[in-house]
Amino acid sequence: MPKRISDVSLHVYVTPETLERIVDTVRTIVDDHLEDRDVFAWRFTLPVDADAPDHSRLETQWRVEHPGQEPDGRRTFEIALSLVGAPRDLTAQGITALERRLMLETSSSSTDLDIPRTIRVQRRDSFDFENEREWFRLPGY
Repeated sequence: MPKRISDVSLHVYVTPETLERIVDTVRTIVDDHLEDRDVFAWRFTLPVDADAPDHSRLETQWRVEHPGQEPDGRRTFEIALSLVGAPRDLTAQGITALERRLMLETSSSSTDLDIPRTIRVQRRDSFDFENEREWFRLPGY
């Protein structure tokens, strides 16, 4: 049976201490969302380079909202999620609900209620690697 893949990328501009609380919140939200679904999921957290557009956008947003203050150790992190499962378990409506909940609840996981953050979701159907083998073959092989 074909699988559906949903990749969620949540970028947050926070201190490392706040990041820990946000990651715990994300873990709880994903666990609740996937309860009673046959979905394989994994999460990883990465710092975002200071010259990346996502970092610049979020840092600028924070500075506009906090004139005259210094970021005090804040930086941009990406919390990346990948969910793989049957189309009935990863519907567009369900992923939209997950996206909405992540945006709402990550703001309340800290005393800093105005955490600059963005979220992107990509949904796609996988394809059968056996039948699509030619797609991977390099010329001359």
